[in-house]
Amino acid sequence: MKLMPPLLTRSRKYDPPKLVEMFRLAAELRARMLAGGFTDNGGAIHSAERILNILGVRLCYPALSHINKLRELPNAPFSEDAFAAHQSGQRVLIEHVNPHRALTRLAIAQIEAGLSDSKFIDFVQSHFQLALLTESETLRLNKLNRSKIATDRLADAGIRLFLRSGAASK
Repeated sequence: MKLMPPLLTRSRKYDPPKLVEMFRLAAELRARMLAGGFTDNGGAIHSAERILNILGVRLCYPALSHINKLRELPNAPFSEDAFAAHQSGQRVLIEHVNPHRALTRLAIAQIEAGLSDSKFIDFVQSHFQLALLTESETLRLNKLNRSKIATDRLADAGIRLFLRSGAASK
């Protein structure tokens, strides 16, 4: 009988130091594109947004292999309504608690201010947060504020998060 090799921990394609390095390049490219007359809506910020999203997931949700698996985490941050919807087989959406474009702009400002790599990682860990919401909660949240960082963005929309284990979330 042939024995199978032990399962190895899946290596990550991009580690946080490489992602920070690439985010710095993306921030520099965005600045050059803006100076050349291009806009964020035209795409100047898109690489930085994508890299920040990958970095945030790696740092804040290290058990995830992909953002779409958030709902499978044992301590996934659900709204109360989204958890009930998920339990009954309904669709729930992944939402950035801090609007992603605004967070990306803030992260770029941190880089431009000279933040070290380790301080930048701390910044991302303290500001990047995902939540699982119902479609109606997502619409309500984005109608109230889809473009500004706000301390109580979810609470302002009447949304309370909890971790699947039942503990209150930040």
